[in-house]
Amino acid sequence: MNDDFDDELRRLFSDDRLDVQVTSDATDAVVRGADRRRRRRNAVTATFALVALVGAGVGLSQLRPPSDDTAGPLLPTSSSTASATPPPSASTYTSTVTVTVDPPTAGTGTPNPPGGNTTPKSSSKSSTAKPPPPTPEAAPPVWSKLSLGMSYDDAMATGELGNAGAGTNENCRYHGLKPGNGYVDVYISLITGIVRINLPDSGKTSKGIGAGSTVADAKAAYPTATQNGSQLVVPVIGTPQWKYVFETNGTNVTAVYMRVAADDQCL
Repeated sequence: MNDDFDDELRRLFSDDRLDVQVTSDATDAVVRGADRRRRRRNAVTATFALVALVGAGVGLSQLRPPSDDTAGPLLPTSSSTASATPPPSASTYTSTVTVTVDPPTAGTGTPNPPGGNTTPKSSSKSSTAKPPPPTPEAAPPVWSKLSLGMSYDDAMATGELGNAGAGTNENCRYHGLKPGNGYVDVYISLITGIVRINLPDSGKTSKGIGAGSTVADAKAAYPTATQNGSQLVVPVIGTPQWKYVFETNGTNVTAVYMRVAADDQCL
């Protein structure tokens, strides 16, 4: 009986109808399927590595790991066509944020200064500008042919001097004018020259002020005049420095003379 069973097995194994028929491209199909699966795994690994590196700065869209369900049969028949799905692409998005700081106040068109809407405060104090001081008088210290600072000899040579009076100092000479209107009209220092000239009663300054003029007229003509007792004193720019002196009775000018600004023993 055992021999019959063995014979039956040999007959079955030797029957060509039970052989499995394998196509000639079966091996290549298996290799191609394995390559496709390896490429998909590598693509998925690279994609997740890119997400980890980029982080929050780069957005990734449409990242879909391929499904094994779409891989298709690993052992296609001779009539099937192999297709490879490309790896998903990564897109980078850049967002722009616009920040507006202190926008202009509506209706003004002027931006607010830092720290809020600050309106400059107008000063309630009004300053009154003071008028500039009057310009000092400027005139040559000359009367007729005589001038302050002129030496005694030059003064005598003009022919303007009258009789000499008695001097209170050996270096001082006092003369009247021709035709004299008083005893002492010209004061002369032998050291510094003429130091004072009294104008005659008819004499007037270059601005028309003389004996008989009102004090108001004198002050209007010479705004730099200062009161010194009964006198109005007007400093004048010249060489030497000198001044007008107006003797007054409080209402009118009674006499006018010119004198050097510096004190002198002959004055």
